[in-house]
Amino acid sequence: MNILAIGAHFDDVELGCGGSLLSWKKAGHNLTIFTASTSGYSDSQGQVVRDDKTAHREGKNVTEKLGAVLITENFPTFGLEFSEPLNCKLLNVLKQVNPELVLTHWSGDAHHDHRALALASIHTCRHVPKLLTYASNWYESDQQFNPRFFIDISQTLEEKVKLIEIYYSENTRTKGRWLDFVRLQARLMGLKSGVQYAEGFEVIRWRL
Repeated sequence: MNILAIGAHFDDVELGCGGSLLSWKKAGHNLTIFTASTSGYSDSQGQVVRDDKTAHREGKNVTEKLGAVLITENFPTFGLEFSEPLNCKLLNVLKQVNPELVLTHWSGDAHHDHRALALASIHTCRHVPKLLTYASNWYESDQQFNPRFFIDISQTLEEKVKLIEIYYSENTRTKGRWLDFVRLQARLMGLKSGVQYAEGFEVIRWRL
């Protein structure tokens, strides 16, 4: 099966569905990751927090460890919009990959880039048989993430954590909180689904 994971920034995919991707790779499926933005950004004072080159290098290293193909675009961080330029880029990626399963951001995410890419994905992936959405952060939103589809990642959680650790720039900024979040979220999803650790998804479409 051809699987396409879509993320606004380098690290979104790994946070939201990295354990599932690792499991599917072990099962022999083909993985492609599409990252829409350059992913570098500055703080409110204009100080660079993560530069584009570092973000790309870390993302490439993670993709190689995962055994996936990496496709990137050059939309500016915090500049994604649900509009034709983004839709056209996604359509080109879909044509190139021909996925049977797509994973993308949850449309209720409070992060502007995440929400825009989620809407663009839902719009452009209308002919893809299977479409799931993931939550890649803990930010409060006006909507509630309500997963009903779970993947057991009990055997791949620690590998997922190691992938996220490669994003040294973000782990330094967050002082390891993302790693805590990943483990706690996986345990919560595991409790909901009756396994030790899991990732949860909202289902947009699951056509056999």
